[in-house]
Amino acid sequence: MSHRRYTPYLFILPALAMYALFVVLPIADSLRMSLLHWSSPLLPPEFCGLDNFRRLMSDSVFWHAAWHNLLLLAGSLLLQLPLAMAIALLLHQRTIARGLFRTAFFAPMMMPTAAIAVLWQYLYEPESGLLSSVIRCWQSDFVFPWLSDPGSALLWIFVTICWQYTGFHMVLYLAGLSTIPNDYYEAARIDGANEWQICWHIALPAIRPTIAISATLSIIGSLKYFDLIYLMGGGLPEKSREVMATYIYRLAFEQNQGRYGYGSAAAVCLFVLALAVVIPLQARQLRTAS
Repeated sequence: MSHRRYTPYLFILPALAMYALFVVLPIADSLRMSLLHWSSPLLPPEFCGLDNFRRLMSDSVFWHAAWHNLLLLAGSLLLQLPLAMAIALLLHQRTIARGLFRTAFFAPMMMPTAAIAVLWQYLYEPESGLLSSVIRCWQSDFVFPWLSDPGSALLWIFVTICWQYTGFHMVLYLAGLSTIPNDYYEAARIDGANEWQICWHIALPAIRPTIAISATLSIIGSLKYFDLIYLMGGGLPEKSREVMATYIYRLAFEQNQGRYGYGSAAAVCLFVLALAVVIPLQARQLRTAS
């Protein structure tokens, strides 16, 4: 009997070992490195305790980066997810070329991020880009540095992020909507409900777990955005384009000052922030499910 009790754990042991090797150990090593200071990459580190975290609390670039992450998070929850939901509700209906539209909206998710960055950099090119060319149809001398303007560069990058990931969340919502029995819709229509009432009182409550999963993934993604922002952020003033992941990368690898410990401290803060946001959401979801 005891042998059977431990048999399931033997099956998950390889997965746990891989998780510990590639997730738990790097997190622990980042925590260890956050307590060290390198005066030079060629010299051994010195233990500095919490000095890296104290310096981080007064680092204006770090706080600007954290604020940009929060702006991306708010934009994802308030704009990207409702847009994905609206598209999913429309494509859930029996419309012409429904499969074609689903594929078209999901296609950006399948593209490499580097290709997306290059594509949208061409679109945002100040003089010959598509956006500037279209606006010059009404204003002949229009030239605008879309990705170099400190006040709005992050906004245009966010538009690209929405273009890339809206289709992913749309697919999640379509999967949730497909689980709702048609009898619910037919009963509501017999009772005189219009399409808006059916959407609000039947569709949305029925896919609440899917919405929670989508929101959680969006929050995590907003906090760890790196590749697209890094590839599209060249030439901008540091504070106007920095998010926490890009700042951590620059600290640890680009500044060439042996600031691995300082970059690790910023990474630990990002990890704690992600936990502080995601754990309450998961706890609330579990309470709702029970």
